[in-house]
Amino acid sequence: MANRTNLAYDLSVYEPKKAPAQPVSKTPEIKMKKNPAPVARKESAFKFFLRAVFIFAVLCAILYGKVESNALFGEISQLESQLKNLQSENITLAAEYESRTSLKNVEDYAENVLGLKKLDKAQIEYVEITGDTVIEIVDVENKNIFIRIRNWMNELSEKLGL
Repeated sequence: MANRTNLAYDLSVYEPKKAPAQPVSKTPEIKMKKNPAPVARKESAFKFFLRAVFIFAVLCAILYGKVESNALFGEISQLESQLKNLQSENITLAAEYESRTSLKNVEDYAENVLGLKKLDKAQIEYVEITGDTVIEIVDVENKNIFIRIRNWMNELSEKLGL
């Protein structure tokens, strides 16, 4: 069994302790703490020089890129203006070509320069053919051997119905 006694607990242990009385001063104490001196990074002069050269090279590359892009933009604008001029000249030449080749201009040229006239009904001559109206193809005797073979193959395919 548990040991039970009738002794009371000492509750004074749990009460807050009173601080000793201190003299009250009007100015609070300020404690100064010195920061340690910053540690200086020691770089060698060679590393510093290499970084400076690298940064200078990057800046030169960027500047060169800007110069080249400006030159290309200038060339593009020049070529675009040249293209616009050529397109307008093309439209002008196309209109001039259309005006020169119109049917009226062709008729005027044929009548005035070449001395041609329009066909009248009186100028039409009719031809009468007497005899058979069948056209015959005359064979030339000096045919190549390959042409003869080709013709023979064509005749054979016609007879067979191919």
